[in-house]
Amino acid sequence: MLYFEPKGHGTNIPRALHFLNGVTRRRAVTFLVSDFMADDYEVPLRIANRRHDIIAVTITDPREEELPDVGLIAVRDAESGRETLVDTSDKAVRVAYAKEAIARARNRDQAFQRTRVDAIRVRTDRSYVDEIYRFFRMRERRYA
Repeated sequence: MLYFEPKGHGTNIPRALHFLNGVTRRRAVTFLVSDFMADDYEVPLRIANRRHDIIAVTITDPREEELPDVGLIAVRDAESGRETLVDTSDKAVRVAYAKEAIARARNRDQAFQRTRVDAIRVRTDRSYVDEIYRFFRMRERRYA
């Protein structure tokens, strides 16, 4: 996983979950690592979690939550490859960006709750070790 080079753009979580269900017959603990900036994955996630123990590992970069005021920047959508210019000096743009990030995170977390999928939240600006440790301690207490 550390050296994986994607061959294209876009994330297809439903396709990955369908593949998992197709190749793994026995119940398995499965870590689904993504930024979850995708659509239409809740139903396939629910189905996969009935067959397996899915643990969603959400990777978040602080720049996905808040835009710094650095003027005009070119940004590229990692999913579509489309590039656009954004004026980060416009406070309204930064506020709208932050609100959208909050809504996206809330929707993702609610989807995890509705599908009964446990989640680990990892940030790129912090060590992931504490989050993983906290997660397994929580699971240990739950199943004790």
